[in-house]
Amino acid sequence: MKNKKGADKVISVYWFFILFLVAAAIVYMVSSFYGKPYDVRSIEAGLLADKASDCVSYAGYLRDGVLTPDFQQNILTKCNLNFNTEDIYDWKQQGQYFLDISFYKFTTYPTNPNLLFEASAGNSNLKDFCGISGDTNPFCLQREFYTIDKTGNQYAIKITAVVRKTEKNVQ
Repeated sequence: MKNKKGADKVISVYWFFILFLVAAAIVYMVSSFYGKPYDVRSIEAGLLADKASDCVSYAGYLRDGVLTPDFQQNILTKCNLNFNTEDIYDWKQQGQYFLDISFYKFTTYPTNPNLLFEASAGNSNLKDFCGISGDTNPFCLQREFYTIDKTGNQYAIKITAVVRKTEKNVQ
């Protein structure tokens, strides 16, 4: 009987050591997972470009009223976009988003781009960072697609979406 009690005491010491190791591993994994902010700027830029392309074209056809000066001046309201941001790091004064939609004539687009119409909104200074790599620069996404209007005219559309938010997403 004496040996049995001594063996139980030794096992309980190992048991507490294993529990401590498991608890330490869980704390380490949680702190490493939640310790850094996620960089979601690429997702935001993709969603912005998708929303803009849906606003301009549907099922391969150009939407009515897109090639008008009213669309160019009111692109945010026409596409139901909201560029408001939270009031952190003075973001409201700087502008964290930029969207540019350029319409080109399809027949001359790749070799000789003939700009027909352009609509943009947001902080236009962010467009200068496109083509520059680095984590501390705004994220720039460019997409191109082709569409036709109801009369058969063909257009190449280039969308540039830029999201800044470097203070919160990049550390």
